[in-house]
Amino acid sequence: MSDYEEDDWDELVEEEVEHDPNRFDLGTCLNAPKVKFYTTKELHGLIHEGVIDLNPPYQREIVWPEAKQMKLLDSLYRNYYVPPVVFAVYTDDEGEKVKCCVDGKQRLTSIQRFFDGQIAYKHHETGKSWWYTRSNARKKSRLEIPDKFKEIFAQKTITCVEYEGLPHLIERDIFQRVQLGVALTAAEKLQAISSPWTEWIGELQSRYVYLEDSLTQNINVAIKRGQDFQLIAGLVYCCDMYPEHSQPLSKNLDKWLSRMDPPKEDFKDLIRSLLSRFWHIADDSRLNFAFQDIQKRVAPAEFVFTGVILYVLRDLPAQDQAQAIYQLRTDIRKKHPDIRLRTDIIRDLWVLVEAAAEGAERKGKQGKKKGRRIKDDEDENMDYDEEYPPRKQRRK
Repeated sequence: MSDYEEDDWDELVEEEVEHDPNRFDLGTCLNAPKVKFYTTKELHGLIHEGVIDLNPPYQREIVWPEAKQMKLLDSLYRNYYVPPVVFAVYTDDEGEKVKCCVDGKQRLTSIQRFFDGQIAYKHHETGKSWWYTRSNARKKSRLEIPDKFKEIFAQKTITCVEYEGLPHLIERDIFQRVQLGVALTAAEKLQAISSPWTEWIGELQSRYVYLEDSLTQNINVAIKRGQDFQLIAGLVYCCDMYPEHSQPLSKNLDKWLSRMDPPKEDFKDLIRSLLSRFWHIADDSRLNFAFQDIQKRVAPAEFVFTGVILYVLRDLPAQDQAQAIYQLRTDIRKKHPDIRLRTDIIRDLWVLVEAAAEGAERKGKQGKKKGRRIKDDEDENMDYDEEYPPRKQRRK
């Protein structure tokens, strides 16, 4: 285990900044990792047992095409070099050791899929596909690898580098340093930044995206390859910078996410309440007309500014907020049929947000209530963060 815990790491980082610039100093170093060797069969078992976690918040989705996955199988069979897998080992809440995959997810996924009969080994000379496992329905149409060669593959070893006791921010730092192969998307680069803000956005992502019946299950919005992280980051960024009319573009998010001052608790509470209200509106058939009546997929800019609307109008009832979201989507699509995260579109969205805020202020002064309404005596006093249902986690 590491000689220092998370709080100690913060103190060491502060001390590192104060060192004499004229003296050679390595600063804070990681404890040396352990090098272990696991067979492919052992790794496959650990994945299915949940001992290996392939989906830490900063990790990418499965991005290797099948051809590249099959190429890895050939490399293993024929003793070509395969880079080591990097794990961060920690103890979970139940006292069990978990190996969090920092680097090597694509390789481990390829091995797992081969054992489970989801991809084949493509012979390097004949081009024929051979399967480790065949279902009964496929036994006549698929060639099965002979038992002798199944055992050869099962005993192939993978070098694994294991770090213990790493703070989560250092996990992200290692991920950035070792990332090779398929280039990260702009969204994935943001997700890999090491900072308290990135870690918190990851927590929001786990709560509001990775659950069954979550926010992104209730509206039609793209969440591939880190897009879900970027959507929530953009939403939180605009709320954090408000009343400034910020542009939630990648270059701005990169700088903002790199801050080392942690988000304040009262702001975190506001955002959790906002996202819970977002889910409530999207889930309630009486309130979700902004997403049902407008059939177009929710654009990233619309997702972000739906959150901004809810932040700015957070003291209004859900009915008024739902009407404001509907008006935002309707008005921006009248002016821009193709909604993208462009500076001109973002400026127009801010104009609509301010118009909604001014309208709400006027309405409050006049004591009048307009727009779609539903009868809900508990609406004013409902705690939406408690109402949000963190049910069974879905697979990422």
